[in-house]
Amino acid sequence: MRFLVLAVFIIFSFGQQAISAESVVLVTPVNSVDTVTSEVILREAYRRIGINLVIKKYPAERALKLANQGKVDGEVQRINGIAAKYPNLIQVHPKINFIEGVVFSKSVTFDVKGWESLRPYRIGIIRGIKFAERNTAGMKVLPAGNYATLFKMLDRKRFDIIVSPSLNGRYQMLQAGVKGLRELSPPIMRFDLFHYLHKKNKALLPRISKVLQSMRESGDLKKIRRHVNIILLKRVEKHLPICDKDYSCFEGKSG
Repeated sequence: MRFLVLAVFIIFSFGQQAISAESVVLVTPVNSVDTVTSEVILREAYRRIGINLVIKKYPAERALKLANQGKVDGEVQRINGIAAKYPNLIQVHPKINFIEGVVFSKSVTFDVKGWESLRPYRIGIIRGIKFAERNTAGMKVLPAGNYATLFKMLDRKRFDIIVSPSLNGRYQMLQAGVKGLRELSPPIMRFDLFHYLHKKNKALLPRISKVLQSMRESGDLKKIRRHVNIILLKRVEKHLPICDKDYSCFEGKSG
């Protein structure tokens, strides 16, 4: 009887490991609309190699720390170069997305001529969003926890300007019904975005890289990006949620 119980325990344990091996848990910043495109891309990529993808959302800095500590399997998307500070994260090629960093304003107008042109102003950024943190270091910066809060604070003139991905900004203004905010031009910078895995998942790199490269060559990455962005903006105009719990509105399961 004791042998039977032990055998069942061993079988169950191996079964649990097998299930775990076929699931990948990734993190990404909460309330960050530009990550949704990459979430849909990676759901499809992992599906093609037979792996179930679980995505959890946290404040941006906490998400990075969890990924670097190996408490999850990796990050959905981040800019190039974060491994310098988070050495346990391995960049996956090819790039899966991009963002254009832009300046939004309520009461000031100026030509955006690089990061130094922002120095005279009170600048709102998201804590943990590295491109904004790095390039505004030493300036009058006030961090917020998420994009929804950031845009509400700009509307209340807590900042002079904020730095945000363009898509995030347009989405947040529509969602909050905020009027009178302007996207200044030109974009301050364009960033390629890469998927990152914790080094414990190094063996997975060739498989996921291969399928992402195939999706890039076939044009699927561009198609998914265009499709997701259109749906995001249409849904927010209708006051509908993003549907990033089951992704049904992006994957043809519902409107």
